Amino acid sequence: MKPFPGHLLSTYGERLTMLTSQAAKITMREVSTMIMATRIWMILAVLVLPLLILSCDTRGSVTTRSRATASFSVDMTVVKDYSAGTNIVEINFERNGIPFSDAIITLEGWAVPSMGGGYYFADSPIFPISSGLNQVTFASPDDDYSKSITFEMPDSFAVTTVSPRYNSSADYVTVRWSGSGGATGYILAVATENYYADGTIPLRRILSAGNTVFVVPDTTFEDFAGDLVYAVYYIYLIAFNEGFGPYSGIRFPVPEGLPRHAISDPFGFLQHGTAAPLDSIIVRQFVRR
Repeated sequence: MKPFPGHLLSTYGERLTMLTSQAAKITMREVSTMIMATRIWMILAVLVLPLLILSCDTRGSVTTRSRATASFSVDMTVVKDYSAGTNIVEINFERNGIPFSDAIITLEGWAVPSMGGGYYFADSPIFPISSGLNQVTFASPDDDYSKSITFEMPDSFAVTTVSPRYNSSADYVTVRWSGSGGATGYILAVATENYYADGTIPLRRILSAGNTVFVVPDTTFEDFAGDLVYAVYYIYLIAFNEGFGPYSGIRFPVPEGLPRHAISDPFGFLQHGTAAPLDSIIVRQFVRR
């Protein structure tokens, strides 16, 4: 066998060295790339892991509410009732259209108790409702929400004259009362205690603030058939400011068409009024002896 030419061996050796060097460079570049990618993934993992933990924490989903979308609505009635000797606050409160019982609602600094189902109620002679300006505050701490509204309660007043008080022949009866400062209107009702059973129809009127006298028609003391009904007919008189509505414990049906006092935040209605002490007309048959 002939010996391999020396110049060819030299050429092949150079090429082999070149290829080996290029392979080493490629290998080092790949290793560097892998190391860099690994570092980036580690950094991303450190940043993303706390977010994943928070998103999976069910406790936050129970107690934290969306502050951006929360809206509140209310239907509230406040009554200073001298006929029953008590003060009444009745509220239906909603958050995003759903009854909301976790609000803190205060009137002149006194909390109105939550009864559940978005219903808040107080009925007490010591609850602080006064004639003149009163302030109610609606708050939801979880939503960072707190709004206060000031409203004016009409002054105390009373019936001054019932003529004739004792009525034996279903005559017209004149009722007079003292004016109530702060009132924008009055509700007058005359009804028996058992009007739903004795066939009488309660008299119900909405009167302007300038009225302090009303003549009760004789038909008030008759039943559906036009027969006289002997009974005690109670006089209910309420002074309201801007709006009023029915409430728990009211003893007569309110007239239709009552104005309502609209508010914007929370959205809804705030109705308030002062009830005068109860008075009466007595219709009975007098027997001469």
